[in-house]
Amino acid sequence: MDDQEILTRREEKKRRTRERLLDAGRTLFAERGFDRTTIDDIVVAADVSRGTFFNYFEGKDAVLWTLHDTHMQKLPGIIDDLLAQDITTAERIQRLFRDVVDAAGHMEQYLKAITRELDRDLATPAFSAERTERFIDAFVRVLEFGRTQGEVRTDYPMRFLGQMVTAVYVTSIRYWRQDPEYDLELEFERAAKFVNEAIAAR
Repeated sequence: MDDQEILTRREEKKRRTRERLLDAGRTLFAERGFDRTTIDDIVVAADVSRGTFFNYFEGKDAVLWTLHDTHMQKLPGIIDDLLAQDITTAERIQRLFRDVVDAAGHMEQYLKAITRELDRDLATPAFSAERTERFIDAFVRVLEFGRTQGEVRTDYPMRFLGQMVTAVYVTSIRYWRQDPEYDLELEFERAAKFVNEAIAAR
């Protein structure tokens, strides 16, 4: 076995260990919530030592941040899939809002854990700006395509419309996280309806 093959195997082992830790965090955050999950819980579930954990992550916050970032990286692909479907801009917006409702229906604790990062972003402008831009870019892509179909208003700049849709989307998620009585399905349906009325062609 040559040095390159040894290095490749070592890197693959590291990748698998990191994925085991992330999978364990994902499962435990879904079952128990973030606050009731400890680093010890994660290392037991991942079948690694505590020392190994700290070779990959500074703490459970770093696990959460990585899981959230992984979801954010999937956003462009989700938009690609929506744009490939023969549906209206309003239906695309509804589906993006509906996805949150559906996800909360079967993994509420996990969704609350990873969206916790949205609140943390407020105290970290560098992270906040980057993540907000990802949301804006995603919604702008949907709106730009809709504008070519004559479905989106033209009296405001596209980026402004993207910012407004993002504001409603992110704020709705924050309200859900903060208010135990928040009716997620009703409020997200209202939010999507409001957005679609706001961006519709005049």
